[in-house]
Amino acid sequence: MLDAQVAAAQDASAAQAPVTPLVAANASSRAQRFGPTDRSTREIRDLTLAAPRALDFPQRLDQAHDRIYAFGQGLVEAADQGFAANDKPLKPVPAAPFRLSTTLEVIDRTDGLRPDIDLDFDIALRLPNLEQRLRVFVTSESLDSGIRERTEDSRLRAGLRYELFSNLDFDVGIRVALPPVAFTALKWSREIPLGSWDFYPLVKLFAETEESVGYALGATFDRWSGRHLLRSSTYAKWRHDLDRTQWQHTFVYARAHELLVPDRYGAYVGAKDIGRGWGLSTQVSGGTTKQVGRYEASVFYHNRTPTRWLYWFAEPFVRWERRWNWSADPGIRIGIDALFWDLARPAR
Repeated sequence: MLDAQVAAAQDASAAQAPVTPLVAANASSRAQRFGPTDRSTREIRDLTLAAPRALDFPQRLDQAHDRIYAFGQGLVEAADQGFAANDKPLKPVPAAPFRLSTTLEVIDRTDGLRPDIDLDFDIALRLPNLEQRLRVFVTSESLDSGIRERTEDSRLRAGLRYELFSNLDFDVGIRVALPPVAFTALKWSREIPLGSWDFYPLVKLFAETEESVGYALGATFDRWSGRHLLRSSTYAKWRHDLDRTQWQHTFVYARAHELLVPDRYGAYVGAKDIGRGWGLSTQVSGGTTKQVGRYEASVFYHNRTPTRWLYWFAEPFVRWERRWNWSADPGIRIGIDALFWDLARPAR
């Protein structure tokens, strides 16, 4: 165990891990878990300016990442301080994490190959000088916090998030469309450690001017044995305009070496919070509670590149769907995930 901890520490210090470890006590027995940095915007900018000139292509790539990240943080800081009260001292502006994900899914059906590209973008801003508990967010996450089908268009949303109580958020904003679509949501979600188990519940009420009102419920249980993870995740949503409950259940076995703090609840369901690792996943889902509409089995492999802020994954799968007469349709998902959580390199 001690050797594993020393190796992990040396690996992190060699290239400055771009995220903050949230679980240190069980790092040797579980996959280490990382989240966004706790640095301020000013610290990010100062460290970027102090970094020496890049010498090779990997360093130039890291430098480009850092400059984009620092430039975005400067805009956030300027926006927050521009609306601050003149008679109060300015508070440090926390760095705003954002991530960009691209996924290509190809499935071979009886009528030919069906490729589809999915883009995800998320950014969460905290503006302490404007309002202590107010956050601005821009996301392509579904309003119901579930997994968006690859055939569904990515819908960008922007709004304000207010933390009413601990783990209870109130959102209001618009979805980018012509004309814009207004929405609001009330979500409660938290992480509950239960020894070797972790429990992640979700309760969400939502409303949109185009898609009526509804609610979503979720329950994810993780069981750890060393770095071996067993996950059972159940999710259901109901919308008034459809007047039916859509549901899905996922079972995952994984050998995980690194976990990323998920930016959305659907990451648990799709095992997208695994940064480095491999595993098996099975999923059952339906458009109503009366019947099953789809089965899917997959093998996945997630890893990071030497840059430490760029991750990639590959996931071959087989899918059986009622609407395609339960034919076994093979496919594959491949993608990248770029994290702008911290600097890629330490100031040298």
